[in-house]
Order: sequence, then C-alpha cells, then structure tokens
Amino acid sequence: MSKLIANNRCWVGFSTAALTGEGATLSVTAAQVAASKNVTPLLITLNASATGNQVPTPTLDSLFETSIAGTVQATFTADFYRDDVVVNDVAWENLPLGATGFFIVSRYGGTDSAPNLNRPKANDKVEIWPIVVTARQAGALSSNTAQTFTLNAAVPKQPNESATVAA
Repeated sequence: MSKLIANNRCWVGFSTAALTGEGATLSVTAAQVAASKNVTPLLITLNASATGNQVPTPTLDSLFETSIAGTVQATFTADFYRDDVVVNDVAWENLPLGATGFFIVSRYGGTDSAPNLNRPKANDKVEIWPIVVTARQAGALSSNTAQTFTLNAAVPKQPNESATVAA
C-alpha cells in the first residue's frame, strides 16, 4: 500500500448552481461539476472537516461517566494564490464576502482527461461542502513572495462527504 499525496491528484471546484438534496443526499451532476469554477490551480491548502460533539450522561449509580452522540459541526477554510490575470483569478473573483455556493472536492482525483485532468465525471466520488464566505483576508505583501488570501466560510447545511457524481 502506498501513501497518497494531494499534489497533482485532487480537483476542487466552486459552484453557485442549486444542488439537490441535503446532508447525505446532497448530490451533484457531471454537468454541474463541468460548469463549476476550477480553483485547483490556485489552491494552497484546504481544511474542510466535520466534528461531532458528545453529551455527558452520568448517573448517580455509577462512577463511569457515559455519553451520547450530540450535534455535528463543520468548518471550512482555504488558502489561495492570487493570479495576475483577472480572468484566471477565479478564486478571488468568485469568493467575495457573503458569497454562497458549494465546494466540490475530489481528494483522489476524478477520471476526466486532459485538458480537464482530475475533474470528476459521472460515478466518481466527491465531497460537497455548502458554504457562505464569512471572511476573505488578503495575505501580507512581501518582496519576492506570491500574493495569497485566506478564505473562512460557514457551513450552513450538512456536507456530503461521500457523494457520487450523477450522470
């Protein structure tokens, strides 16, 4: 078994199209993936994660403190490069404060071929993250350093971390 690295393998797109379903049934079609903005070439890091809470349920008849599953919370942050050509600066141009949409994440790469290398096609596995941009901070300006920005987003609906792209 070999280790998997993200470089030159994954694909990330941003879509403002209305996707169907919610939570585990949230789905995307191959046409919606193709129409989304490919932000992969500008993406430095992506942290999209869901964590569950535990609710303590101790009783007076035991020294063992039991717990039950509580709510789930998701966070979404990403770091992007800026591009010196407005047309190619898709992350900055499409993700202003308050922007809503969906990040489509293919961590293992899709099966599309050049020029859409690694883009997911029908039957590929993806994650779908509904987001609302809450902050967009430009990185510090420094000599001999590429310009960057950090995106923070709320996740207003449950993501689907195991979606299959529909035909």
